[in-house]
Amino acid sequence: MSAEEDIFASEADSGPGHNIPVWLITLADMSMLLMSFFIFLFSLSNTNPSGVAETLESVRQRLRVESSSSGPSSGSGPALKEKVLQQVSMREQLILRERQIYEDLTAYFKGRGETMIQTKLSGPRLTITMSTDGMFSRDDVTQLTDQGKVRIKSVADFMAKHPDQRVNVRGFTDDQPPPPGSRFKNNWEVSSLQAVSALRDLMSLGVPSNRLTSTGLADLEPLLPNTSEENRARNRRLEFVLEVQVEG
Repeated sequence: MSAEEDIFASEADSGPGHNIPVWLITLADMSMLLMSFFIFLFSLSNTNPSGVAETLESVRQRLRVESSSSGPSSGSGPALKEKVLQQVSMREQLILRERQIYEDLTAYFKGRGETMIQTKLSGPRLTITMSTDGMFSRDDVTQLTDQGKVRIKSVADFMAKHPDQRVNVRGFTDDQPPPPGSRFKNNWEVSSLQAVSALRDLMSLGVPSNRLTSTGLADLEPLLPNTSEENRARNRRLEFVLEVQVEG
């Protein structure tokens, strides 16, 4: 008997349904999981809570269908799918929770008559943005003014009402380098020290240090092109990126 005949005989002896390579089953499982993750990530672009909930539910339903149809031969597939379902559910809860925080935040600043502070919701994170013009001393661009302290206090007061939120303070500058004779070498130092100054002020107002981080990004992410003084003023800012603090 030739080698080809041996192969065909082996496949025939294995019976129907048993000639599917094991690697093909694993590949099918992984392809389904990747597709589900893609759908899930795409849903994050929609901050409407009903739209997010519907998309996540469709992912859960698809995973359940695939899990029931794959049968016992898929090995660890059901366990992987269950883990994905748990992660999807947790992500949904975080998004919906942050949506509630965003609504509270919008009402909070509106009630205080704040016009120089903007808020934005993006998936499971929300961002508070404020211009640094007037927030720091002209003589020391890292020293908060009274006006700056008032704005920081508004953030601290809000965080006191929502202890499950952590915040990353992000500092930004325009594209103009520090003037000659400045003690700062570049805008990386300026943006980093401004973010740290805001962080320290939050700590002095009672926000626990384990809820705070800071980042200086210089002119890396301008809101507008640095083509006019008005645009540069918009780009000089602090951002407070809030996110649910997950324990564990």
